[in-house]
Amino acid sequence: MKLTRLATLTLAITAVACSTLEVNTDYAPGTDFSKYKTFTLKKGSAAKNPIAAERFAQSLGSALAARGLKQVPEGGDLNVFAHFSLGKNTQLSTYGYGGWGGWGYGGMGGMQTTQVREIPTGTVVIDLVDSKANTAVWRGIAKDEISTTATPEERQQKADLVAQKLFENYPPQAKK
Repeated sequence: MKLTRLATLTLAITAVACSTLEVNTDYAPGTDFSKYKTFTLKKGSAAKNPIAAERFAQSLGSALAARGLKQVPEGGDLNVFAHFSLGKNTQLSTYGYGGWGGWGYGGMGGMQTTQVREIPTGTVVIDLVDSKANTAVWRGIAKDEISTTATPEERQQKADLVAQKLFENYPPQAKK
């Protein structure tokens, strides 16, 4: 049993260390986040993969609950909107061997090959909107590579990680 926990912990640490996850958050200065006790998930822009959207909605609900907010079906203090978009990063990899003898007379050039790969990326934008004032009070953006070979369990772990990272510093503390 201890070996399984150690293997899981090692895998989790490795996954985080190799992650390309980028997270950025912003909030409306002067907002009293302590007044928000409940939230309602609302439909944002549609995701291309409804299974992934549902998976992320569950992770989002858990991350907000861990921050002391209670999910309610309607009438929450905060309306939470999730917007999804897909993109691509281009990766160039050059490999080969160099020449010897320097360039010019008597030198020999090497051969190099450059491989171009397009890596699918996903971006999720989370907006927290004060339901009474109908104004945005917080925004989080997460962008990362999308694995095309991950299992459903690995995808759930990734969704959980993204939601946790987004709300890592929620509620924001005003700097003095």
